[in-house]
Amino acid sequence: MEKKILLAMILTVAMAIYLSIYWFMEPRRVQKEGETMRLEAVEKGKPLYLTHCARCHGETGGPQKRINAINSKNYLEAVDDAILYKIVERGIPRSGMVALGEKDGGPLNQEELKNLVAFIRNWEKKAPVLPEEPPAKERSIFIQEEVAYTGSESCIGCHESLDKKHVDAWRKSSMAKHAFSYIRTEKDKTKCTPCHATGYDPEKKTYKEENVGCEACHGPGEKYQEMMMGKDALEGGKIARENGLKSCTRCHKAHIGKEEHMALARKGQLPYP
Repeated sequence: MEKKILLAMILTVAMAIYLSIYWFMEPRRVQKEGETMRLEAVEKGKPLYLTHCARCHGETGGPQKRINAINSKNYLEAVDDAILYKIVERGIPRSGMVALGEKDGGPLNQEELKNLVAFIRNWEKKAPVLPEEPPAKERSIFIQEEVAYTGSESCIGCHESLDKKHVDAWRKSSMAKHAFSYIRTEKDKTKCTPCHATGYDPEKKTYKEENVGCEACHGPGEKYQEMMMGKDALEGGKIARENGLKSCTRCHKAHIGKEEHMALARKGQLPYP
């Protein structure tokens, strides 16, 4: 009996020593394995970059004619891997940067896109800090420049993984689902469409999408996409939030008379009495 107790104690001590060594060594092993996988991804991403990106961005990602540097510490600290992935996957409309992701018509699959991002991210430790560009005179981008509305799906493509709760709340809202239906029978839609649709052009009397999309509050998406390609990603986020706050009174302080607005509501064309 005493031998069994002694054997059990020895086994218990041995197990405790083994677990202690395991707990001490495992984080290092995982870290080393993770670094090995990262370097492998960087190595696989290099030929992808040289094939698909170097023609415009140069072999080292430095500043090119009319193209901001993507190997600057300023830029790489401002954008995370999720944003970089979306940029190379979806491209930037009207900028010359085409979509590289398969689902957007490009040649690269998900694994190749991740390797490409890993290669670009690998520049960060040694990337130079480039001089700051002069700040823009006007922070708001609402119709201040001739930029295009890209549609809510373009915005959601990047933001769904970053702000899922916000996107889900918008999708369930009346403004995203029903706003345009309240004015569908109006003969003169010029009074209502600016607030019940997104991307309204008063000269052409056209709009980008029915209902209140992302750009109805935050402004044309093309400008934000351009900012993502520079070191202004964080600044773009600030502007988007500011524009969102400023935009409320454009519609909620109705541009048509209160009595007329109430009359439309009573006809069932507005969501409130």
